[in-house]
Amino acid sequence: MNEDNESNLRKLFIESLENDNVFIIATTVDTGFEWQAVDECKEKLDKNVKVVKERGKIYFNVYWSQFAQVQEMRSIDNVYIVADVRKFEFSGNSKEADLQLFKDAVHNDMKLEKALNAWKSITGFQGKIYPTTDEYNIAEKDRKLCNITVTPITVKGRKRGQDPSDTKEDEILRYRVTCERTGKHTFESAEVARAIGGELQDKYLWLVDLSTYYLEVVCKVIDNELITQLRITHESKHHRNIMCFGPTTLRATVCYNLLRLAHPNPGDIIIDPMCGSGSIPIEAALVYSQSYIIGGDNHPKAVHNTKSNIEASSSECKIDLLHWNVSQLPFKDSFVDIIVTDMPFGKRSGRMMDNRILYKQFLIELGRIMKPLRGRSVLLTYDRRSLSMALQAAGDLFYVTKTLGVNIGGLQAAVYVLKRTDIPYEQFKPKAIKHMMRKKK
Repeated sequence: MNEDNESNLRKLFIESLENDNVFIIATTVDTGFEWQAVDECKEKLDKNVKVVKERGKIYFNVYWSQFAQVQEMRSIDNVYIVADVRKFEFSGNSKEADLQLFKDAVHNDMKLEKALNAWKSITGFQGKIYPTTDEYNIAEKDRKLCNITVTPITVKGRKRGQDPSDTKEDEILRYRVTCERTGKHTFESAEVARAIGGELQDKYLWLVDLSTYYLEVVCKVIDNELITQLRITHESKHHRNIMCFGPTTLRATVCYNLLRLAHPNPGDIIIDPMCGSGSIPIEAALVYSQSYIIGGDNHPKAVHNTKSNIEASSSECKIDLLHWNVSQLPFKDSFVDIIVTDMPFGKRSGRMMDNRILYKQFLIELGRIMKPLRGRSVLLTYDRRSLSMALQAAGDLFYVTKTLGVNIGGLQAAVYVLKRTDIPYEQFKPKAIKHMMRKKK
């Protein structure tokens, strides 16, 4: 985080302190799609809202009455309330002294009550967030005697604790503290989590529970700044729409951000020629219901999975689904407004050698079915080289309006936003065939 963004984030937090109805929100977003999240934030909340953008996250202030609109955002994964932002002067040579700074800040200066009360209201937590000493002692004694273990909800192997809305009125808040650290420090992330977690227990009399917690306190130490956040989302917002997963199923949040890059209009024909499990067409149908959505794939199992996901997602999800060959799509010339698709990466799906042929055939076919001047394509791929070669083969059918570097499941991928030129496909076709024959030789 650079100095400008540090000061901007601190300013946001100070503004939130000046009004009891204003809260600073942190959201995570797939790396590379931060600007799409910023744009959606301004659309859903206020075009003048101040947003601090960081790698993989955005911060902004909202009024309490606007929080329902934050929950409706589809570009983001997780939502947090920022409870505190502060800077430290670390010694740089004494771990004990530096960790004591965290303890002193929690004990003496951090006032988390405003954020905690908002967290309780938003999550539906019914238990005791400010227990008395007697209530804490009884709960701790009962827990040790009963030794009850609650099975936490697991999402793809990751424990996310318990749903706060499932609590009873006499339950004392169970919590855990996690720390993410960037920069050079004398201490480790786990040591920060233990130091802050211990002080929070002494201050609020909560029960430490690393697996069946209701509240996760996420501390981010970035150089000399500490950002303390309370997780709102019990489960990431990208877990929506899909029931039958394939090996390359895209997160719903990624699908939404890809679609935003195409700027769909009412009445547009949107197709995903390589729909896999159907995550892009389903997200398109749910968000852009006034468009005509078509999905297809050349693999029968993918078509079957997409059909199952369409049926499970929503009764309002209207999608035409076809089994086809992407090099010979069943559309007349200049028919389609928008193509959004996740192309074979050559890692988890397909081979890069095959991509060199497939990508060329596919792009030329897109040039045929897309409307001149109006047609837009948003293509996600890991195989930049094959796509660059395909763009050369497609010649003057397209021009690239934007490229984004994105992180998809740990792979550094790219998004290409293409615009169809006004060149008629009939004029290009002989040139395309000649180019393909030359490459085969």
